[in-house]
Amino acid sequence: MIKQVLISALFLTVFFLSGCGNSQREKEIRTLSQKYSVSEERQLTVYTSHKEEVYMPVITEFENATGIWVNIVAGGTSEMFDRIESGEAGDCDIMFGGGAEYYEAKKDLFTSYRVTEKDMLDSQYLSQEDLWTPFTELPIVFIYNPKLVAKRDAPGNWKELFQERWKGQIAFADMEVSGTSYTIVSLMAQLFDESPEDIVSKLYEQLDGKVLDSSGLVIPSVESGRCMVGITLEETARKYMANGYDIAMIYPDEGTTALPDACAIVKNAPHSFNAGKFLDFIVDYDTQRYAMEHFHRRPVRTDVELYKDYEEVKLLDFDIKKSASEEATAMDAWRALRASDKDE
Repeated sequence: MIKQVLISALFLTVFFLSGCGNSQREKEIRTLSQKYSVSEERQLTVYTSHKEEVYMPVITEFENATGIWVNIVAGGTSEMFDRIESGEAGDCDIMFGGGAEYYEAKKDLFTSYRVTEKDMLDSQYLSQEDLWTPFTELPIVFIYNPKLVAKRDAPGNWKELFQERWKGQIAFADMEVSGTSYTIVSLMAQLFDESPEDIVSKLYEQLDGKVLDSSGLVIPSVESGRCMVGITLEETARKYMANGYDIAMIYPDEGTTALPDACAIVKNAPHSFNAGKFLDFIVDYDTQRYAMEHFHRRPVRTDVELYKDYEEVKLLDFDIKKSASEEATAMDAWRALRASDKDE
């Protein structure tokens, strides 16, 4: 309450002194008001690529539980990592969101931290060096439009996605904006024992040049009939289905990956002590259970019992470090194909 009174008073004072009604200026003033009415030892800056519906409840509850004020900077995974790597994010303490392979590829950006309840976390989703902490498990699944595709005809495994019937009918997001899309490509490369460049080429041909601008368009594209099938995260499919979208979900026969999204402390973080508290908080029992109940995500804690409607997922061996090392090569191949299409 004291914090809010101080913030409000400072905001009103600065606002009237500025004499400016511009909305952007108001936002800048509000940000400054909030930051400088809180003592330095009570601050934390979080860069996140999560959607607001995910990061806001978590951060709000963290603030309420600890009294630490969080400055949030949101954007795409690649954008956030680029800002941290370039040094533009000098005030950044935490990177929250993005697949674990991103963190492995850029692990020099982060500092080691062992969460207090690490022994309660699923060991297959941990960083050996404690350079990042998993938040939730995210299996990759297929979806299809049941009005257009019979269950018996829907693709049941990764190879069936490359059948002629699905050419130009697969909802897939641009790899440059979707971390999940790169994970899909990397999984295919490892499953088929092919180079990432070859998989990119084959997949792009199967997509027939039809690439979605964001991962958020995958499910609407399938439900609307613009595409008949799609590849997405289980939590995304579950969320849309809970909201009434008429789609069906399939777990690939031969297995899939359930790479976690992660969180890590940036090197030389100005508020590293508070950053450690944040990592402890996101893997706390209550937070993990909340993520399952409200975000449709699988917890990484072994003591949180899954709801019965979650199917057991067969996981393929997936080398995160190999995936991280091949990302640049795969991305170059993808960009070349996209540029070639635009030139024609």
